[in-house]
Amino acid sequence: MKNLIQANCELLMQGAELLSRHDDSSYQATDLATFGSGIGPHFRHVLDHYRSFLPGVETSLIDYDDRKRGTEVEKSPARAVEEIASILDALRKLDIDVNARVNICVSASTEGADLCSKSSFGRELQFLVSHTVHHYALIAIASRMQGIFPKQSFGVAPSTLKFLKASGA
Repeated sequence: MKNLIQANCELLMQGAELLSRHDDSSYQATDLATFGSGIGPHFRHVLDHYRSFLPGVETSLIDYDDRKRGTEVEKSPARAVEEIASILDALRKLDIDVNARVNICVSASTEGADLCSKSSFGRELQFLVSHTVHHYALIAIASRMQGIFPKQSFGVAPSTLKFLKASGA
């Protein structure tokens, strides 16, 4: 369990480090090459998923679609760093059974009702790692386009990093 929480904490700390090098302008910038999506909305989206996960520990229900768009978190890197610190604090205090069941609700289509399914807290912590890395890859591209270069490992899947290390690349 601690390994899954630690993996998520490490990813969030990587994000905070990159954000420390962005100002409001670069954080809010959009570019057609990134389909008009900027760094701020990607970070907000990532953090919203953690904000959806955390209450699920008490309620045994995680609704990943319960997000608030257009918040200060997507406009201000300083506000995003504050949100990361808050989430890190909450994650570090967690004491949950990774095998405990949790209900997940998410919209899978623009038609019909949301779908709910059973999962476990461990599986959802794994999902958060994958989801975060995926968005970090997009954030890395948008950052590089602005001349702000994240560490080489930023936005790279842990399995890829393991492969590169083992192959000596």
